[in-house]
Amino acid sequence: MDRTRAHYERFPFVQGGGRRVRHWQRRLRPFLPDAVVRGAVVLDAGCGSGEIACGLADRGARVVAVDLTSAATRRTRAASPAAVICQADVLRLPLPDRSVDHTVSIGVLHHTPDCFAGLCELARVTRPGGSIVVLLYARLTPYHTLYSMTAPLRRRVPVTALDRAPGWWWRVVRLVVAAQVGRRLGDDQLKALIADQVFTPVATFHPAREISRWADALGLVVYRRKKLFLHANLVEFRCTGTAR
Repeated sequence: MDRTRAHYERFPFVQGGGRRVRHWQRRLRPFLPDAVVRGAVVLDAGCGSGEIACGLADRGARVVAVDLTSAATRRTRAASPAAVICQADVLRLPLPDRSVDHTVSIGVLHHTPDCFAGLCELARVTRPGGSIVVLLYARLTPYHTLYSMTAPLRRRVPVTALDRAPGWWWRVVRLVVAAQVGRRLGDDQLKALIADQVFTPVATFHPAREISRWADALGLVVYRRKKLFLHANLVEFRCTGTAR
């Protein structure tokens, strides 16, 4: 966790602005409809750029946000001044049992040393009947292949080498990324994206069967699952009140 904290303090997660806020509002709405979110206490566990928390707040949620890094908590505080925000480890949330109505954790648990322990914590703090919506990297996807193939690079080249990359290299990368995300990113944003996708210290990949086993062990119900073809599963668990 110390390595992960240092990594994302130096290279905070890439920001998408209003476009990303709207994107995640649309993507989360089938899992957490407006009527469910409005007035509810919703935890954003691993708030990163602050844009998901902002989107939840705009839909009427009472947002509680935590993240491992001070960079993320500063961003989230700027995006959602009314939210309750603190710097904390998702594996040791500073919250009482059953203290939030719903929990969202997008692209976070697979960067921890123990993804299952993180889900245990989310289940602990979420009230019975509430939803836990998580995005987890999936196995046998293009991104799983990319991360596996770049393991030798991570062993030999420190992430700080991005600061020394020549200008022509960034011009090429900018064109490739623009074709994928639909917009041109500045140098700092490009560095943040490459640092996250290629150099992140920990990334684990989890098949749907494993996720279902975790749910059974924790007394959760896998209520909904959406497969994101290139990299991940977006899963909604329902809390039954029997989680350990």
